[in-house]
Amino acid sequence: MSNKSTVSKLVLGVPTVQDIEFVAENIRQSDRQDISGIWPDISILEVIMRDVEKSKLVYGLYLGDTPYAVFGVISASVSGVGTPWVVGTKCVDRNALPFVRASLPLVEMLQKSFPVFETFVCAQNPKSIHWHQWCGFKYENEKIKIGRDFYYLATRVATEKLNKKGDK
Repeated sequence: MSNKSTVSKLVLGVPTVQDIEFVAENIRQSDRQDISGIWPDISILEVIMRDVEKSKLVYGLYLGDTPYAVFGVISASVSGVGTPWVVGTKCVDRNALPFVRASLPLVEMLQKSFPVFETFVCAQNPKSIHWHQWCGFKYENEKIKIGRDFYYLATRVATEKLNKKGDK
């Protein structure tokens, strides 16, 4: 029998400051490494709160009553372009299936306000690389050094949904 939680339904909500503090205190290691690689002198909580403050959209994902992840989109200087961000708790690594299942519909929901997403993905973070690919992001081949690590520029353009017959 699996030792994974039988609770697997995520609920979308608006995070409180306490929820964001919980995520920052329980952040998964891969997200901690990404944040500290770019902003080594700023606390994880400060970085997340800065992103929250800059974001047009901010949501929390909850597994039961427990914060599971926080995500949002920061408006770019170009109209219609946004920079998405997401940070998860250690629970995302322990029980990733709900996150994976929810990701694409959430990205598509966010792209109703931002037809183009552009973000940088750490080249040393295979979890982030795979997640962005799963969500339909395309990568530039060139790596760019930001802080201590190298990053790929990843872009996702909203597309029309196909109907059941495969026609546009």
